[in-house]
Amino acid sequence: MALFGGNIEDLRSLYVTQLQYLLSTEKQIVDALPKMVDAATDTRLKQALQSHLQETKVHQQRLEGALRSLTNSTSDKKCSVTAELIDSGEKTIKLSNDGPVRDVAIIAAAQKVEHFEIASYGSARDWANLLGETEQSRLLQQTLDEEKHADELLTTISQERNVEAAKATAA
Repeated sequence: MALFGGNIEDLRSLYVTQLQYLLSTEKQIVDALPKMVDAATDTRLKQALQSHLQETKVHQQRLEGALRSLTNSTSDKKCSVTAELIDSGEKTIKLSNDGPVRDVAIIAAAQKVEHFEIASYGSARDWANLLGETEQSRLLQQTLDEEKHADELLTTISQERNVEAAKATAA
């Protein structure tokens, strides 16, 4: 007798579930990014977030296509991890003063989500490979590369803004 029971019976159903959670993640990010753009003060950060918003919309479309081909549906499953990361980030941003401190709070919040996505997309890509879903694997790898690039760009911006935030703290 199994201690836990559910509808994830094999790797294919786990893969579909992962895609549904990722779709929820992307939808939540599409809703959250405009608020982060509005709250940011650094022009480069605003541009990076705006650019990633456009990428995120494409990620959402890719996931919808993958799910449609696997299940004839584009339904998602609420990703509570993403919801908590976004909620925590929004609270920190609201509590942060305008300027470099708020910008580094935005970057930290965004990178937490990016790192979660990188882990999730990496697993989904591996499972797609094992399941013979080569086109989906290719698209998941493309998304993974875009998520990594967004994270690297945020790191680059944060290195300068962190110094500015530290100076603002010392003043």
